[in-house]
Amino acid sequence: MEQNLLGQILVNNNFITAEQLTHAIEIQNRSKVPKFIGQILLDEKLISEKVLNTVLSVQRRRFESLQRARIGFTSAEIAQKLSGADIFGYIEVTRSLGASDLYLFSRAKPAMRLHGNLIDIDVPPLSPADAEKLFVPLLTDEQKENFDRGGDVEVTHALNDGARFRASIFRDYRGDCAVIRIFRGKPSRLSELDFPLSVSDLANLTQGLILVTGPVSSGKSTVLTALVEEINARCKGHIVTIEDPVEVVLLSRGCVVTQREVGKHTASFSIALRAALREDPDYIVVAELKDKETITTAIQAAETGHLVLGTLHTSNSVRTITRMVDAFSAAQQQQIRSMLSGTLKAILSLQLVPNIDGRGRSLAKEILFITPAISNLIREDRAFQIPQLMQTGAEFGMKLMDDSLAELVLAKKISFEEAIMRAEDKEKIARLKIQ
Repeated sequence: MEQNLLGQILVNNNFITAEQLTHAIEIQNRSKVPKFIGQILLDEKLISEKVLNTVLSVQRRRFESLQRARIGFTSAEIAQKLSGADIFGYIEVTRSLGASDLYLFSRAKPAMRLHGNLIDIDVPPLSPADAEKLFVPLLTDEQKENFDRGGDVEVTHALNDGARFRASIFRDYRGDCAVIRIFRGKPSRLSELDFPLSVSDLANLTQGLILVTGPVSSGKSTVLTALVEEINARCKGHIVTIEDPVEVVLLSRGCVVTQREVGKHTASFSIALRAALREDPDYIVVAELKDKETITTAIQAAETGHLVLGTLHTSNSVRTITRMVDAFSAAQQQQIRSMLSGTLKAILSLQLVPNIDGRGRSLAKEILFITPAISNLIREDRAFQIPQLMQTGAEFGMKLMDDSLAELVLAKKISFEEAIMRAEDKEKIARLKIQ
């Protein structure tokens, strides 16, 4: 597991490719003398000793954080709370510990994800019969039939206090299993997430495209919902959201809010987005711009006088623009760049970074506002020059991800090693250690 974690960290942070890791594992498997993956990568000159030491330091810190995360509850206390509990009892214990995900697998001990760390709960493994019994209350008769026929199903439920959760239930060689993601009961405010007023002021826009980006579990949904809630509080109009699933139920405040869930209320994002244009919307929220058709319709909606907000799984502003353009054929790309240059208003790119004390995570954020100069760069296929303009755009509230990481290091919230792992300009972060 530790070897796999080391390799995965190296791949996830672009130190090596997945193919290079596979090559190193093949060498390890063929070796007559046991060798660590790190040593093999050094021998093959795929990484430097400095990179290896940095990653090993991050690994060690994460392990220490995992141990600290256990402080505050004991296995005996957890076992007592879970004894005889139904699925909602398991979920309540997960929430009380502040964990985001619950893992229930047949023939395995339950586990939870706390502050990004996966923690095993030292209670007896679930038998296949116990697991099946736990999941039955979550499924309708139709969903049970679909699960029996297809081997997996996804459901969402609301708890008594309004919080919601999504359960991905599936079957593997051990029996029935589920991963349950628990959502916040109410939306965060942008001020609570330490965004500047310039980001809150995006709520005053009446048309255009705003994108929130980042890897899985980076806070995209939290920030997107906070921005929508800012619009809801400030403005008058009709907000239509298209989500998979609906994570937080929004009350109609200044706006009338319509929330649709893919799979339950509509067949797909693209179908719901086309339908939304006939529902007299002022604001359209697309939880994920996942295909060319959805991206096209979102841009067209922004062009025709709507404010469209959406998310993408990209790590920074330049990659976001490139990803959207590359979704189209070469013959279409210039037209898409032209459309984006006129409709795109802002990109917020996010990362959640483990805190240095092991308690929680800090939000690192890149903020791009589209100025006329940046609009020209997009149109002229020179998006790679955008970071240079962002560095001089601090007066407009712009910020590069590397600068946000550096601020968190200087504030002693995150470690130097965690920052350098995530940085684009690693030398820039390295200089912080000298200061």
